[in-house]
Amino acid sequence: MRVPAAARALAALDDRLGRGAINPVKKWWWDIEADPKTMQYVRAKQVHARGLNLQLDLKYEDQTLAVYPADVMPLPFPIVQSLDREQGIERYRSLLTPEEYKARLARGETEGLAPPARVPEGPPPVFPLILARREDVAADCARFELVDPDGRELPPFDAGAHVDVVIAPEYLRQYSLAGDPADRTKYVLGVQAEPHGRGGSKLMLRAFREGRRVFVSPPRNHFPLVEDATMSLLFGGGIGVTPLIAMAHRLHALGRPFELHYSVRSRSSAGFLADIQAAPWRARASLHVSEEGTRADFARLVPVYANGHHVYTCGSARFMDAVFAAAQARGWPDDALHREYFSVPEPPDYVNHPFVLRLAKSGRTIEVPADRSATEALAAAGIFVDTKCSDGICGVCATPYTAGEVEHRDYVLSARERERKIILCSSRAKHPGGEIVVEL
Repeated sequence: MRVPAAARALAALDDRLGRGAINPVKKWWWDIEADPKTMQYVRAKQVHARGLNLQLDLKYEDQTLAVYPADVMPLPFPIVQSLDREQGIERYRSLLTPEEYKARLARGETEGLAPPARVPEGPPPVFPLILARREDVAADCARFELVDPDGRELPPFDAGAHVDVVIAPEYLRQYSLAGDPADRTKYVLGVQAEPHGRGGSKLMLRAFREGRRVFVSPPRNHFPLVEDATMSLLFGGGIGVTPLIAMAHRLHALGRPFELHYSVRSRSSAGFLADIQAAPWRARASLHVSEEGTRADFARLVPVYANGHHVYTCGSARFMDAVFAAAQARGWPDDALHREYFSVPEPPDYVNHPFVLRLAKSGRTIEVPADRSATEALAAAGIFVDTKCSDGICGVCATPYTAGEVEHRDYVLSARERERKIILCSSRAKHPGGEIVVEL
């Protein structure tokens, strides 16, 4: 440090003497990863430790570095945030040299020397709550009550809404609100371990205990209730009953007719039975238990369609398909049928073809290769579309389109919505090389 000009010669001498190698005690990274089966941290299969490459000749002109100054750096929220690497590279190339910086400072030219701090636009994407109560209501299933740390009212929500829960920065998961929309003292969630999921629900069940601070998003609703329906039929399978409980509360408050049918394998797996039995509308609810021979007979429970009637269902794909099949056999139109997936169903054997996205606002074209989704291709081009699930079940990345044939692979849009919207994280052009014009 005292003789900077000697740095290169001293480094070469260290190399010759075998000094300056990596110190395994002082390394700054951790060679651990989460085991997807146990959700425990274990030694990583691939580690970063490796010896020094003494033949490496680094040249400044060969470096591709990116910087993210204060005006573009991620905001202080515990969620994954996208960074535009191309913008970061341009910012690096435009940096002042130390000599230029000092000269400007000496001349008093301080305008623009330090970028201003990035200011959040609008409300924060997540806010803190406290896990006030946890009940393990069934095997691998828990009921959570979240409250404001200071006892204030929570943001309002409509029946059918959900919140995004930050389980860990890399695990942002959606959970339906199962409480009474009129009760703003708490949010009620039902969490069930998904055996074939990506680990978020398992981690939440293992790590979330009473008193924990939990970050959630403001409520959003992709499963809205038609509040002026002349009759509403609610069919919930297992944990899928959670949004339907909120709908039942709301319909009861409005004085609207409805029926709630709760299907479970056994009474011990009926995690939200106590909530239903304690509700003022419990007389309108029916429990169907497979082990007791009272499995729901949808052909009998779904009547012939009448104008103003609506069906809502949430559960496994097989369960919801059976509800819809019974309704369609009785003449129910698509606009009267509503479903929400709580897990990704087994997809058909789709074949991915490359296609083109044309951005209507700029006329720019984005090539989407076969091994990438539209959202990934857009992000690589510096165009970021909000995504959450990346599986086509949440609807966050729904984008209007005006031309092109789409192979819709989502599980959230209705037949009518598919005529004008595309879920960019999963859907693609119907034919190889096809072009879709999107409103971006």
